[in-house]
Amino acid sequence: MSVNLRQPASHHLIYILTCASLIAVGSIFSAPLPARIPMRITLTPVACLVCASTLPAQWVIVCMAGGATLAKLLTRYPRVASVHKAVHNISKDIVSAVLATAVMSLYGLHPTFDQTIFSDASTRRCLLAIGSAALVIWLLDELVTTTAVCLATGRKFKAMLRYMWQMRIVVGIAEAAISGIIAMLAGLDRRALVGLPFAMLILHGAMSLRLKLREERRFWEKLAALIDALTNRDLDEALRTAARGAADLFGARAAEVEVGEPRRLIRADGDAVVVYDGPARGASRLEGMGPPSIVQEIGAEAHGVYGVLRLFLQGPRDTLTSRERSTMRALASAISTSIDIAFAYQRLREESACHELAATQDAVTGLPNRSALIRHVVAADGDDSCHLIAIGLQNFKFISEALGRDRAESILAKLAQRLAGSFREHQSAVGRIGEHEFGVAVWSSSHAMAYQRACWAVSNLRREVQDGGRCVSVRVSAGMVTGSRIDTEALLKVAEQRMWESVQQGRDVLVAADDRPGPDALGDRLISSRMSISFRPIVDLASGGIVLVQALPRWLYSPYEVLAADVHVHQLIDDQSALDTLTHTSLSRSLAAARTWRPNLSRAGLVVPVPARSVNARLVQAVQDLLEASLAPAATLVLAITPSGGIQDLDAMRELRRSGVRFMLHDFGSGDRGLEFLSAAEFDFVSVHPAYALDGGWSSARSVIRAAVDLSLDLDMSVVVPGVVDEEHRREFLRLGCSMGSGPLFGGEAFPSEFREHIARWRPCFDQSTVGVHTLRRRRHRAGGHAQTASGGPTGSP
Repeated sequence: MSVNLRQPASHHLIYILTCASLIAVGSIFSAPLPARIPMRITLTPVACLVCASTLPAQWVIVCMAGGATLAKLLTRYPRVASVHKAVHNISKDIVSAVLATAVMSLYGLHPTFDQTIFSDASTRRCLLAIGSAALVIWLLDELVTTTAVCLATGRKFKAMLRYMWQMRIVVGIAEAAISGIIAMLAGLDRRALVGLPFAMLILHGAMSLRLKLREERRFWEKLAALIDALTNRDLDEALRTAARGAADLFGARAAEVEVGEPRRLIRADGDAVVVYDGPARGASRLEGMGPPSIVQEIGAEAHGVYGVLRLFLQGPRDTLTSRERSTMRALASAISTSIDIAFAYQRLREESACHELAATQDAVTGLPNRSALIRHVVAADGDDSCHLIAIGLQNFKFISEALGRDRAESILAKLAQRLAGSFREHQSAVGRIGEHEFGVAVWSSSHAMAYQRACWAVSNLRREVQDGGRCVSVRVSAGMVTGSRIDTEALLKVAEQRMWESVQQGRDVLVAADDRPGPDALGDRLISSRMSISFRPIVDLASGGIVLVQALPRWLYSPYEVLAADVHVHQLIDDQSALDTLTHTSLSRSLAAARTWRPNLSRAGLVVPVPARSVNARLVQAVQDLLEASLAPAATLVLAITPSGGIQDLDAMRELRRSGVRFMLHDFGSGDRGLEFLSAAEFDFVSVHPAYALDGGWSSARSVIRAAVDLSLDLDMSVVVPGVVDEEHRREFLRLGCSMGSGPLFGGEAFPSEFREHIARWRPCFDQSTVGVHTLRRRRHRAGGHAQTASGGPTGSP
């Protein structure tokens, strides 16, 4: 313990000045806590405890007030906070000194200039007093400072109490320990107080260096972790990570990342939580914040301004150090690289998906390609046996050259949709297996049904396709084979071979040898099916009267399919008996349905399609019986024959003509057998194929029509043309020499009752004074014969 000697007043003054400077040094030199929290670690509590243990109470307060005031005068504060911040800190330090002195008094310790607390008290009591005073000062400082920071920043009080609480407790304990050591030294010798300011400077330097190194390590660890997190392949997650990391790394109140076009904004608050992610225009302004403190461009060096990174710091005058600015530029570069990587991976995924789709799907039709179709069939559930159908479009290459690739691909896409619609069952698959070839697989189905559906698909594809006002038809053939699904690839090649053989043989669907359904399969199915009849008027193009009525029989093949009784179906029936039965049914149903409108059109001819193979003795007897039963004149019946397959029994045809029945060469121009038909038999009418209607716009349409007109002059026939759309078409057909026509201008097909109402309201509205229109003479005198009208008598009209 020190010697208790009385000292002169000059020494007292030195002690007072030393303690005041000690307090000033402790207040001036302080170390800030990291992350831009407005809290600092100072040595003022140490100076306060030393003064409280060595000076009288009144001088402790005087020294504290003087030293704190001197320190605040020497400290530079922002102008907006100079007064109230200085007053706050001075008041807090004075209150701390008063509380420290009061604690000393509670322990019965009253130091003077001549003796310290260790002079007449035990060391244990002195240490307890210093520890209690340090605890009180620390609690006061934590309470007041935390409250002030919460009020200034708007942070939660509990969150601020938890912030770096371990370090702050360690600092408080260190302050109490240092105070006790210094007080003991001062008790041994008062002259030790003179060196305390220098000791505190050294202690402050060591503490500041320690905190700086720790902050640097923490900062670089955070930066490394952030850059590592930015290597995310997901663009959305990379942008959110950038916003959260910037707010946390620089201790900002908010951070924003704005990138892309249209601009996208991601905003994170001071707690590193994303609070907004959306269009930049839709983002609201931050409350209580002005313009951003720091704005850093993203990707400006390599790619132009790709985006910006904004920081909103704690105070309006806060700024970044040179090291932090360098770090922010490095962070912006890392964000730019991360965005480029994320975009690259995103584009790679998109391209990979496109390549995967291109590897399995045809780009034009949207159907699976050859390899995808084979894999699908092999992996499908169901029976092991399947039916492979190869469908080829023979004239598609010619269409592509004539119309252009784009229009040809448009037609191909429509045909693909039509083909896919023909096989909508779950046990089938459709794909494009070649440039102008389709493949169809059917399983869990009978052989006969698969063959019939293949025939229906071919017939469906042969229907015209509308292309910019033009009607385009495609020649279609198919081949079919049956086998195990495991051998799909080999079976598909066999089906393609059968397809080309069907083209050579002029068949629709050719099945592999010994693999074709029975000849009566389709015929029996159609015989048992229901039939519907509709009618379409054929009008005299000059007068406007209805001279013929076209019957359109159809079979209700299934609840979802309707087959027209035409050559496309007739060619698929090999059983002659079944074909004759179906022809008889068409005739009887058509004659029966014609009774509904016959009173209004007593002399009009009824046109009924019949297959050429059915013109035989059985047909002659059936026609005679049906005409006798219906009490209809034989001249009112016209049998329409399509030139596909020759007439086997010309005697039967002559017998029908002698009885008064007339014949029409149907769909002239659809094949190369029309002239063969004309040379083998006599016809009263020739009907041009719908593909050569003027509304189709084909350059060869007028040539075919003129050829038909020339033939009619020599063979005494009347020409019937389809596709009369408007008055201009009617006049054009008249100029070409056509006598009769059908089409939308005269009304479409209708069921019997609807057709009866239609003809009841029929009123020809043609311009009879058409200038320059010369119609072909509709009759001629044969040598040794008599004149014969096209309709067999006066024009029938209501």
